Formats: sequence, C-alpha cells, structure tokens
Amino acid sequence: MGDRSFGYSAQVRPFLWVFLVLTPVEILLVDLLVPWFWLRAVLLVFGLLSGLLLAWLLWMLHKFKHEIDDEYLWLRYAREFEYRIPLAAIESVTQGMTSRSLNKTRSVVDGTLVLEISNSTNVSLRLNEPQEIDLGRRGVHEVTKIEFWTDNPDEMVRALRK
Repeated sequence: MGDRSFGYSAQVRPFLWVFLVLTPVEILLVDLLVPWFWLRAVLLVFGLLSGLLLAWLLWMLHKFKHEIDDEYLWLRYAREFEYRIPLAAIESVTQGMTSRSLNKTRSVVDGTLVLEISNSTNVSLRLNEPQEIDLGRRGVHEVTKIEFWTDNPDEMVRALRK
C-alpha cells in the first residue's frame, strides 16, 4: 500500500518482549507452586493465551506501520485504528516532542487528533482543511491539527515535506 513506512513501537516493544519471555517462566512457577491440577490447568491455558496475545500484538505493531504513498499519510496503531490523511490537506509539518499524558492511544483535544505512544508525540501536522476523525464510541470529530509518534521523526518530516 505505502511507498514509505515508519515504525512507531520502539518505545513499547522492549516491554512486550520482556513479558513474552517471562510468560513461560510464570507458567513453570505456577506449575511448581499450585498443588491443584484443575487450577494449574486453568492457569496454564491463561498463560498460553497471554503469550499468544503478546506475540500477536508484537507482530501487529511490526506489520501495520505509518505509511506515506503518493496521495495519503496512513496513521495506524496495530489493528486498533487507521486514519487516512490526504497529503494535499497538510499545510505544515513540524518535529517536536510533546507530552499530554492522556492515557489513551487516540484522543481529540481542542481540534487536535493526538496519537500518543508512551504518553508522547514527536511530529505535528497542521491541516489546511478540517478532517473528520471517527473515534468509535467517542464520536466523530473535526480536527485541524494532528500530533503523533514515529520512531524516526526526521525521516517522517522530510518525507512529508516533499
């Protein structure tokens, strides 16, 4: 789909890998410490599901990156959301770290779509025309600015300024 892709998960990937590596250790400890077979079996199933979900999330973060093609900037977070912003609607792009601590992956604050990773963003887009953004149960909002995180903001800013 995209000509250029940009990751956004470098901050969270190490933590996910730690939990993924520790999951078998947890399963082994539970097996050694819990005396009841039925409870060990239930906890084993939960441990295996936990490991599978972590592996799936790591794969999704790797597979579904932000992308830029000839017409659009695609902003994503795994399979949770995907926003398509027309390149023609981007008035200006700047790089700079902001921290809002909204504790949500996506929010709209005062007409700004905020796509945080670890409570931070590092690229900001000003739009020349409002874009409608659907936040699911939180409704549809018009935004004139977008702030998001990318692992390589220098390259993202260069690619968007072309």
